Amino acid sequence: MNILSADLFELYVYLNRNLSQGNRWIVYNKILVFQSKDLLNCFRYYIQARQFAERAKSLCNCSEVLNMRPLFHTVTSILLLKNPPSFVNTNHYINLTNFKIMNVQNLEFLQSNLKYFGFGDKLNEELEKNMKAQKPDFQLKLEVPRFNSTVDYTLHFKKSGQTEMYFFNKFDASVRSQERGEGKSQSFFINKGNGVTAKEAFNLLEGRSVFKNLLNKEGEKYGAWLKLDFENTDERGNFRMKQFNGQYGYDLDRTLANYPIKELSDPEQKKQLLQSLEKGNLQQVTMKQGEKEGKYYIEAIPQFKNVNVYDQKMHPVRRQNLQTIGQPEAPKQKEGKKQGQKKEEREQSAKKQTRKRKLSA
Repeated sequence: MNILSADLFELYVYLNRNLSQGNRWIVYNKILVFQSKDLLNCFRYYIQARQFAERAKSLCNCSEVLNMRPLFHTVTSILLLKNPPSFVNTNHYINLTNFKIMNVQNLEFLQSNLKYFGFGDKLNEELEKNMKAQKPDFQLKLEVPRFNSTVDYTLHFKKSGQTEMYFFNKFDASVRSQERGEGKSQSFFINKGNGVTAKEAFNLLEGRSVFKNLLNKEGEKYGAWLKLDFENTDERGNFRMKQFNGQYGYDLDRTLANYPIKELSDPEQKKQLLQSLEKGNLQQVTMKQGEKEGKYYIEAIPQFKNVNVYDQKMHPVRRQNLQTIGQPEAPKQKEGKKQGQKKEEREQSAKKQTRKRKLSA
């Protein structure tokens, strides 16, 4: 369809009104330039549009049937462009049926999605390139070093069958350990913009637990700790996901209170500590014993309603020993008090007996 750039908005209003009325198909003269809505004929059903076009062809072989919705999205996209082509701002003709234009709002939304899920902006240029090519689906790859491991991510994008919109459906994560020489892989699906982030995926594949807000079948939100079950896989080859919700009874805040963690005394540091552990991170903390302080690493273990503790060389530390750090003085003081009281009672009793003996003598 040919149209003067100056008439784009008029066409937008006309198409928008017909779509709201239930019309889906349009018949137009592909030779003429759109200058008025009188040159267009809209229909609800394709068969109606096709029959009208066949009758029009008996007069001249130039009638064309077009799906109205893609045409509407093309016009809308041109009007919304922040930096439209120069000919859009002049009285140039535009062939809308051949004009392949990327939905800029869709691109910006996907770019913000990549940032939210922890992939940064390294893939932005490649994402834009693939969307401009109008591929039905495509994948983007990213390699990220993490500690003594490397994570290979494959992000999957798919174009809608009804519109020009692309969707970020899932990503695959594969961890390669430099020390152990082994790897684990998992696909993580994205539901309505919600899902596990890139860093959380790594933590899950490392065997740690992650707290997420999820949706049940009724669309209601609930919080649960997630952990991969490396012993069982589903029909897709993914590890099954264990869930520990609020009814399971794991309270991270109360659990941490059993340990003399210095950061818990500062509200802001405590908040950051809880958030980090909920993301599945192995977090460094300071344990205090009297005047002495030591550095340890902890991770949340909701399945066993506790935390794991490691020293600076990442060797496991017995929790029973740490739970008494900073607390031995109080029991000793109480015990000392009791012993002092007993001694004083014995001395008083001895004095009374001495006085009795003197009186009896």
